[in-house]
Amino acid sequence: MRNLMAGLRALALIGPAMATPAFAAPDVTGTWMTEDGEGAVQIAPCDDRLCGRIVWLKTPLDENGQPMRDENNADLSQRDRPLCGMEVLSGVAPGRDGWEGGWIYDPEAGARYSVAIAPGEEDAIVVTGFVGMKAFGRALQWHRAPASLKRCDAPPAPAKASAGNKRS
Repeated sequence: MRNLMAGLRALALIGPAMATPAFAAPDVTGTWMTEDGEGAVQIAPCDDRLCGRIVWLKTPLDENGQPMRDENNADLSQRDRPLCGMEVLSGVAPGRDGWEGGWIYDPEAGARYSVAIAPGEEDAIVVTGFVGMKAFGRALQWHRAPASLKRCDAPPAPAKASAGNKRS
């Protein structure tokens, strides 16, 4: 019995060290289509963490031909900012099962949630937004966006000089 107790004490001391992964968190950087296909988010390094911005919207313009805005934000002062180019993911750090510890913003709900990101099936990641415990969150599968995706945050192409504007 004494040996069993000593073994359990030793395991309690070294257990946390053994639970720490000896490998780096999986690479989840790149451009990902949201599960509903309504948008794409580019995830990239921001210092020692990850952040993400909306880079494509299925419907980039409203009924008046204006860029879609963050109209559901609980903060009234934020409702006029354009969705395209908006940061919707930040502070995500390597964790035990992927990436965690940051936040994700849902423009449809106008709310921010804690987030965890893990590898999914081939060319996919699982993005879980939650309040409190991850187990009670909502997991969505995002698939890698095609390279040909026409980004809404891309700067406009330089205008070509017309024959009348050329200098000799």
